[in-house]
Amino acid sequence: MRNFVMTSESVTVGHPDKLCDQISDAVVDAYLATGHRAGVIAECAIASGVVFLSIRAGAPAPVDPAAIARRVLAEAGYAPGDQARPPTVMLDLSHGAELTEAALARGEARHMVTAFGYACDHAATAMPYPIHAAHRMAQALDAARREDRLSWLSPDAQVQIAVAFADRRPVAIKAVALTFGITGDPGQTAMEDALRDVVVVPALTGQGLEIDADTRLLVYPATGPAGPDVHSGLTGRKSADDAYGSFIRRSGPALSGKDPSRIDRIAVYAARQAARAAVTAGLARECEVQLSYVVGDSEPVSVEVDTYGSGTVADATISARIAEVFDLRVAAIAERMGLWGLPAARGGRFYRGLASYGHMGRDELYPPWEDVSLAARLA
Repeated sequence: MRNFVMTSESVTVGHPDKLCDQISDAVVDAYLATGHRAGVIAECAIASGVVFLSIRAGAPAPVDPAAIARRVLAEAGYAPGDQARPPTVMLDLSHGAELTEAALARGEARHMVTAFGYACDHAATAMPYPIHAAHRMAQALDAARREDRLSWLSPDAQVQIAVAFADRRPVAIKAVALTFGITGDPGQTAMEDALRDVVVVPALTGQGLEIDADTRLLVYPATGPAGPDVHSGLTGRKSADDAYGSFIRRSGPALSGKDPSRIDRIAVYAARQAARAAVTAGLARECEVQLSYVVGDSEPVSVEVDTYGSGTVADATISARIAEVFDLRVAAIAERMGLWGLPAARGGRFYRGLASYGHMGRDELYPPWEDVSLAARLA
């Protein structure tokens, strides 16, 4: 596939699916910030007036999950007065059911997983242009609402972008679509002009491609503020947004709500780090890394690379170098990236920050998988 149009989407912090991701990861942060290493898995569902939160942890921790859920909702822009009644938080909590520190110490994969990581030279963040641009516009929407530059915008909004590619390189923005809830009725023309001037143009300026006379700007306001009162949410339902859009393959499991013992989360981070290092080292313009793990094994059974014909050396050579340079054992990934200690080291909040605008290319958060210090050893 050389010449095509690729679409990607991103949603704002008030989208119900992303509320669930943020609540799930805020729970993980809270447990890990106490020094908890007995494992924690959190899953969330949200609907009108109800948050259902299921937590499985290896041991108790001084955490108030209901307070965490309500705080996430409030910080996303849903104050209690904005809803017919404060949300009811239904909690399913079980301790000792997930895993123990002894099980963690064995460092074995507890799930079969094939994880994909990717990097390219489309943007400074080494992300595919469609998802990079979509996330920037979603961030701009949230900033404009928080700063009261678009006072009528609700916390729940979605951005979609269609980008034309020639020879696998982004060459033009075909269309941008914005869907959002509103308070009041500012008028269609006023909303289109404001979104173009305040969100779309600033977010895309200096990013390699910009909208032009041929770009379609589609604006779809919802009736009312949208959010959980209108449509439900679920942890892990925005997996394409969390990764690379639709640009490459991705594994199915959710990323949010899982502690660093879960290979289906941390292998995705390890694959991203290896791919970005390969691109930084000049081995390819784009690189997809595939890691496969089998239950009971401590390291991947295969490390494969696809550079889509852009490599300066053979793909097999890059695969071998990655396997040699990066320690991809289950326990080693978490330890060398410091994944257990990051919430405590960063004031009690790390994973929740990843639950909006994607887990990859988040250079502003300094996640360890974006570190390319090992790139020189791959060259």
